[in-house]
Amino acid sequence: MIYKDLIQLDMEAADTDDFFDKMAAKLEELGFVKSSFVDAIKTREKNFPTALAVEPYPVAIPHADPEHILKPFIAPVRLKEPVKWCEMAANDVEHDVKFVFMLGFKRSDEHVELLQILVANFQDESLMKRLMDAKTEEEYMEAILSMKGL
Repeated sequence: MIYKDLIQLDMEAADTDDFFDKMAAKLEELGFVKSSFVDAIKTREKNFPTALAVEPYPVAIPHADPEHILKPFIAPVRLKEPVKWCEMAANDVEHDVKFVFMLGFKRSDEHVELLQILVANFQDESLMKRLMDAKTEEEYMEAILSMKGL
């Protein structure tokens, strides 16, 4: 589910909408999502924000409903500059998010276990340092594939 083509290092995004526009275009172009995905993920994010206040870096894990997904994926992104992102279960709290793991699933129950694995790994300072310091997509991919439980 993790494809090197979907890794984005130091992506520039003005805000969450800009991020979703850019990622949805890439995902649609590569055949992972339907054209309805961009509106669906923006709506879902407004209603159910996805930033996690984990240390050492807040991380966002946005996803849309399965009917907008053609092929399951995890799209790992490191933003060039942090973007203000609303906290999960606390719409009025924002975090400076530099790491985004956009998820796409064909079944609504597929993401629960993966989310638990990701959240546990996001709290691993050495892993997050590897993600921060990665110079290439290959290094980034190696760090992701080293996550415990993945």
